[in-house]
Amino acid sequence: MKFELSSLLGRAFQVAPAATATATLAEIRQQRGGREARIRGYEVVVPEAADGAWFEAGLLRPLVYFCESSRAPLPACAGVFVALFSGDSLYCVDAAEVIHFGAETLEVDVDVLVQRFGTGEVRHALRGED
Repeated sequence: MKFELSSLLGRAFQVAPAATATATLAEIRQQRGGREARIRGYEVVVPEAADGAWFEAGLLRPLVYFCESSRAPLPACAGVFVALFSGDSLYCVDAAEVIHFGAETLEVDVDVLVQRFGTGEVRHALRGED
């Protein structure tokens, strides 16, 4: 797996100083429809030595689970964006972009990410399993 943090951060739809995070995140939620639209930010602190192992275990796995359990199924992850705190900056990336980046990085289909990291609830419900 070839993980490039700069490639992920380059997908940000908004970049701001981390010191303004509260106001920036509130503004994004408001611009995207507020509470009525169920806009949710998934906040993550990027370690200094962010590598592929961190990306898969520390960001991608929990993000897939979060989206699945929040009724924002992959690949669209409707209403979810990721707030990445890296150094003194805040990078806001749509969750769908992170998911697609993850699939590209791991060289798998999005369905594989759901199988590996998802809750399994949708699959079980469709199959009638408990």
